[in-house]
Amino acid sequence: MKNINTVTVVLGPLFMFACLCTVCGCDTGEQTIDEVTGNRAVKQYHQSEEKLNDIAEQQAEKYDDIMKQTDQLDE
Repeated sequence: MKNINTVTVVLGPLFMFACLCTVCGCDTGEQTIDEVTGNRAVKQYHQSEEKLNDIAEQQAEKYDDIMKQTDQLDE
């Protein structure tokens, strides 16, 4: 039992240090943390939502322009 506790005390901090080095050694630690916590997916969702809103506005403007042109032709 004493050997298991000794191994845990020695390898535990070593493992924690290795994990910390892995996170810091990536492109940036922030990107890695965002990926692990799911924040990256949320950011991509918001970007996609903004792009879709822009496309919807452009399509609405085109539709309005077409309607104005048909109204002018009818007159």
